[in-house]
Amino acid sequence: MDRRYAALVVTLATVMASMAAAAAAEQDRDAFLAGQSINCPRCDLSGANLDRRDLTGADLSGADLRGATFSRTILRGANLAGANLAGAPFKRHDLAGANLADANLEGATLHRAILRGANLSGANLAGANLNAAVLTSANLKHAKLAQALLFQIEAGGADFTGADLRAALMASARLIVAKLDGADLTFADLWEARLTNASLRGAMLTDANLHGATLLRADLSGATAERANMIRANMRTANLAGAVLRGADFFQADLVDADLSHADLGASRLSAAKLFNANQTGTRFEGAIMPDNSVHP
Repeated sequence: MDRRYAALVVTLATVMASMAAAAAAEQDRDAFLAGQSINCPRCDLSGANLDRRDLTGADLSGADLRGATFSRTILRGANLAGANLAGAPFKRHDLAGANLADANLEGATLHRAILRGANLSGANLAGANLNAAVLTSANLKHAKLAQALLFQIEAGGADFTGADLRAALMASARLIVAKLDGADLTFADLWEARLTNASLRGAMLTDANLHGATLLRADLSGATAERANMIRANMRTANLAGAVLRGADFFQADLVDADLSHADLGASRLSAAKLFNANQTGTRFEGAIMPDNSVHP
């Protein structure tokens, strides 16, 4: 009997605590919507009108913000970690320093948004529009960016370690000193992207398009870039040691002083490529078309 009574007491306490939490959340929501507070963590704010609100430094972590409006809303430094922002209209919005870790931003519009120094680690940005967005020094570790639009982004010093960038459109992206170690860039379009001093160690670049890209001093050691388009890419002094580059197209590419040691360039096209002073120790060229158009045995 005592055990049953104790169990009943625990159950009642749990129910009362849940009711109290729900009441508190409702009060937080009412105060937030009334403009009396800028904090509303874990609130249901779906469809809310947040136009012209100054939410600098606000705590909206875990909130459901699907369908909410954000016309001229300021979210600089806001905590939106784990928030549901699917399809959010953030065109030209200032989200500098915001915490969007693990947030759902699938299909969101972030065209020309300011995300300088923002934390987007683990965020879902699949299919999102980030064209011309400023991502300087942003944290995008393990972010999901498959098929995202990243045309002309400014992402100098950004960290894309382990990010999913499959089939992302990144033409003319500025990724100087960016970190893309272990990132999946399969079928990504990096046409004329600027990757000077970028780190792509162990990255997956199979079937990626790097036509005319600048990879001066870039580190691609251990990367896999089979069938990648490297036509006219500038890869002077780049580190390609141990990279798998079978079937890649290096037509007129500049590989002067590059480290190709133990890289696999079998069946690749190196017609008119510049290989002056390149480190070719242990490099495999079986079946490759060499700079003089001869086929390597």
